[in-house]
Amino acid sequence: MKKFALIFALIFCSVLVSCSDDEEYSSCVVKDDCMPGYSCINSYCVPQSAQSDTDSADDADAQGNSDGNSSFEDGSDDGENTELPDGVQGCPNACSGFGDCNFETGECTCTQNHAGDDCSECIEGYHLESEDYDEDGDPNVRSCVINLTCDTNPCNNNTCQVQGQTVKCICSNHTAGTWCENCEDGYLKSTSGECKGDCSKVTCTPPQKCGIDFVKNEATCNACDNDHYSGEDCKSCDPSYFCNGHGKSCLVENNTPKCECETGYSGSDCKMCADGYFMSNGSCKKNCDPKKCFSPIYTCSGEFYGVPLTGYVEAHGTCNSVTGECDCEQGWYTGTSDAGVGDTLYCNTILTGIITLETLNNVECSKCDLDNPPAEYKSTGCKVACPGGFCDGSGSYFGDGSGNCYKEASGSHRLYCICVSGYTLSGSSKYYDENSTGTCQSNE
Repeated sequence: MKKFALIFALIFCSVLVSCSDDEEYSSCVVKDDCMPGYSCINSYCVPQSAQSDTDSADDADAQGNSDGNSSFEDGSDDGENTELPDGVQGCPNACSGFGDCNFETGECTCTQNHAGDDCSECIEGYHLESEDYDEDGDPNVRSCVINLTCDTNPCNNNTCQVQGQTVKCICSNHTAGTWCENCEDGYLKSTSGECKGDCSKVTCTPPQKCGIDFVKNEATCNACDNDHYSGEDCKSCDPSYFCNGHGKSCLVENNTPKCECETGYSGSDCKMCADGYFMSNGSCKKNCDPKKCFSPIYTCSGEFYGVPLTGYVEAHGTCNSVTGECDCEQGWYTGTSDAGVGDTLYCNTILTGIITLETLNNVECSKCDLDNPPAEYKSTGCKVACPGGFCDGSGSYFGDGSGNCYKEASGSHRLYCICVSGYTLSGSSKYYDENSTGTCQSNE
């Protein structure tokens, strides 16, 4: 009865297979080798519906047998001498798991470099892995792998030993793996191909700490304990963090950040004002220097061979007590010189150009605006020094106060001469050019 049920199930399975796009039976070793909805019975994938029919028939046979004997009527054991459906042939050893079974011919089509009737052999040039030595990277499957020798060393320049049809690698220099292709734990494969210690092997001196150079894939002391330090030696620091927002740069000296401050600020952290500056509303403002910002006259004095001398220079700036800046009066502005912002003025005696008592650098508000002169020069234009031999001086280079030179406030700002009271300009024109020689002559 049970035998009949099993045969019926197999025939029913055959019908199901023929009805589902004529798919062929596939061989199996365990159920996981079969498609979903199939079970592995006698090395073949059988639809589970057919298996259920078989189980039902077995249950019915068991209930109908009063003595509970579940053996076949002919006394054979369950599963032995199982007959396959007509037209279905099994393959030897289910092709050993390395081939596909042709159920019409009962022959195996081997894959993965396997050969033989049941695919348990290897093609020429290949051998079966030993149980204790994985060669293809899959320790769960014994496959046919290519024969190897040490003639072309497959061990990545490590020691190679011949073992039958394959080789055994003896890894060194912290390499690991079947072919010494990896690195031991605690080591990184550098882009140079060497296995170098990771941060568990590298010791760094504070403030440096170990980090990974991802370009080279190496552990280096290129990181810093303090997140605000930087550079390979952690000698650079973040000025925006350490320098009170007023640092141009920051360097670490003796593990202490020191700032190069912006103009007007001082101290290792730029929290103080530099000389010539004062703190106003949290910012350092420039102090007014009486030698750089004054109006209208700065007087200098000295002596020459024991003779007291006095000189002066003129400027038109007023100190702003709130900002610390030198504010220019209307019609005056600050020029530039080789010394920087401001003009270089020479405080001379009346013998202009002969004796200089003091040199003032960076004097502000000392230039007259030719296009928009101050009130005292609205009608004449800005007053300027006379060229030697013209207007002032009766031909003398240094002048005698007989006349003054001005530049017109409009047009090309031509330079011209105005004689003081009691003097008259010689020559035909008051304007200066390179041929002008007119000077202011006394009327007496």
